[in-house]
Amino acid sequence: MCLIPDFAAVSVWCVRLAFAFTLLALGFGLFFVFNRLEKVFKAALVFLGGAAFFQAAAFLALTFFFWYVPENRYITPLNTPRGMALALGFCVNALLLGFEMRRGTGITFVFVLPWSLLLLAIPLFSMTPGLEAFSLQAKSALSAAHNALFIVSYAMFINAFGASSSLLLSDWELRARKSHAAAFALPSIGDMDKLIWRLVEIGFPLFLGGFVLASVQLYMKYSRLPGSDVKELGALATLLVYGVYLALRKYGDWRGTKAAWANVAGFILIVATLALSSRAISYHGFFKWN
Repeated sequence: MCLIPDFAAVSVWCVRLAFAFTLLALGFGLFFVFNRLEKVFKAALVFLGGAAFFQAAAFLALTFFFWYVPENRYITPLNTPRGMALALGFCVNALLLGFEMRRGTGITFVFVLPWSLLLLAIPLFSMTPGLEAFSLQAKSALSAAHNALFIVSYAMFINAFGASSSLLLSDWELRARKSHAAAFALPSIGDMDKLIWRLVEIGFPLFLGGFVLASVQLYMKYSRLPGSDVKELGALATLLVYGVYLALRKYGDWRGTKAAWANVAGFILIVATLALSSRAISYHGFFKWN
């Protein structure tokens, strides 16, 4: 039993380290944008990789902590708010790390990492969960499946938002014809447009799959289809926005700034839906005593 508090403490400390490393990655990335020093960019990548590592470690430690309850054995905390925040933050940072290792612009750090910090703030400033048995809802494999699909798709959309913001900044720079210290760090509009397309092209079917699984679970439990809840309506609107973007991008002329604004609108819709829905966090009962 003496190991139980250790796993909880390890998870807490890993969250703190992940937050610090993400903050350092953001700072070094921003410094690189204006100074273009290769050593600074490499340091930003190291810090970002460290943040992703500690987020994964925090999730793993949290899993082991819950496994001390026999009823929770071999079930991940993916259906808990803390677990979802850690998993999403890890996916966001890992994707950004992969993209920046290939592109090396640094500018997307500015638009993506603040959202990683916000996600880390959830486990950082919330109380450590008690060692209790999960409810049947939290044990549901269907819930874990649709949460996993949502998490990966959200990570794609957050990075697409970062790429879209970078594209719009590049377009503004070209239109203004006023150079500034960070002008040379801006990516090409064509490269960002392709990256946005690839991210949404992968993220959209994952989000759709998660929505279908969530709808099946909703019908099995309440015998109704989605549409009477703010979160459900927001998910439907999100599907519409990104679906329209994909269709117009493929069959129309929605490239460049049009594509970027569509993705910014879709991401704002996601954030607004989660913020306005009073059930965004308390959507499920996670423990038997809830």
